[in-house]
Amino acid sequence: MKKTVLVADHADARLSTILAGYELVFVRTLDEAKETLTGRNFDLIVIGVHFDESRMFDLLRHVRWQERHRATPVVCVLTTDFSRPAIAAEGLEIAVKALGGTAYIDLKSLGDRETRGIVDDLLGA
Repeated sequence: MKKTVLVADHADARLSTILAGYELVFVRTLDEAKETLTGRNFDLIVIGVHFDESRMFDLLRHVRWQERHRATPVVCVLTTDFSRPAIAAEGLEIAVKALGGTAYIDLKSLGDRETRGIVDDLLGA
């Protein structure tokens, strides 16, 4: 059975390539994500930093407040390139972990193969 991944982000071609082989369900807004999470279980949740006008943390909190998704791994991903000081990236990673996220990945810094390895490990693939 194919593992199912909720992707809360735009349909990024690179992210889609990295996650190829899994059943991907894309959502674009926080409301759509909440509705989708109410109706089904997922093996992994991936949230883009800029999801729905930078509402990544709102969705991460929502996921962790829901009993049904509390144990689901959540990976927060920076998919777009933007200038930021190194301290901002470190702050994002700390905040993701503090809110119960499983991992923070900056696709600019980490290769596709390494990212896929993290995902496969989380999904037991």
